Amino acid sequence: MRNIFKMSQNTWEHHSNPWSGWTRVTTGWLIFPAIWSHAAWGWTVAGFLLCLFAFWMYLNPRIFPKPRHTDFWASQVTFGERIWLKEIPFDGLDELLDMHRSQTRALGILAGFGFFGGIITAYLNLFWPTMFFGFAMIIGKMWFCDRMVWLFNDAIEINPKLAEWIY
Repeated sequence: MRNIFKMSQNTWEHHSNPWSGWTRVTTGWLIFPAIWSHAAWGWTVAGFLLCLFAFWMYLNPRIFPKPRHTDFWASQVTFGERIWLKEIPFDGLDELLDMHRSQTRALGILAGFGFFGGIITAYLNLFWPTMFFGFAMIIGKMWFCDRMVWLFNDAIEINPKLAEWIY
């Protein structure tokens, strides 16, 4: 799955556009109504909506133009993600990632708990539990994003050349 969504240098530059980050975060929860819709419209429509959702998640980092400026919080989230995914190797990277690993994993678990719980409860058409899990997913994801900015700022201290990503 990671290879399907793998991003080139050019794609990462487009994804650093704040519009890409914010629209991706604000539409991530739409997977739940797509699943929920199976009860009203059947799995053909629900499957179509799920495919549309997956297509949007793939397309999103690619369709927005490269930003004129990257001194935005949302841009720095993508810079932290690149470092987290070891897209940019540098001396001290492993030690830096070790410093952030437990917190980042915990936030990923929270977001994953919300995501998978939301999928199950949306399938069962349980409104309030789906809302709860969706909220947990968004809180986990936003906190994870904040952690990525923190990671990026720590990375700049180790490798000042990374500061050139902010313009």
